[in-house]
Amino acid sequence: MDAVVYGAVCKKGEERALACRLLALALEREYGLAATPAIDRESGGKPFFPDRPDICFNISHSHGAAVCALHDRPIGVDVERLRPAPRRLARGLEDGAFFRLWTGKEATVKRTGKAGAAVLMGPLEPDGRCQWREDFLPGWIVCVCPSEDCGLRWVAGEKR
Repeated sequence: MDAVVYGAVCKKGEERALACRLLALALEREYGLAATPAIDRESGGKPFFPDRPDICFNISHSHGAAVCALHDRPIGVDVERLRPAPRRLARGLEDGAFFRLWTGKEATVKRTGKAGAAVLMGPLEPDGRCQWREDFLPGWIVCVCPSEDCGLRWVAGEKR
């Protein structure tokens, strides 16, 4: 089964609501679910559907954009607006390179369920299965990190 990524842009401040709408839309289109199943969280904070272990998902939102990834195996996703990188974190990396590394780390951590800024600030490298797109939502970089090699289908929503 291919993984699928839904994404869209919105007004700043509406990202969380958009992420929830994208999740509901993806579940309806991909699995025929009329309602989002109950969500619980693992000890590290990773969300999951206790009544639908066959559906793994992850969401992310940042500065006017949101994304949702679905697969039948654990998956992580991250989105970041392309902007000047925080100098204290970038450690000399060019802005695009910094956000590519950061989204890769985030997506990897979110897939595995490990939590905490210390993990992101450490020597963790993005998983080799991570895939990045800078043209999916122009102005943002999206990274998806599936648990296994698989195809990815990208579904962009309309600008709101």
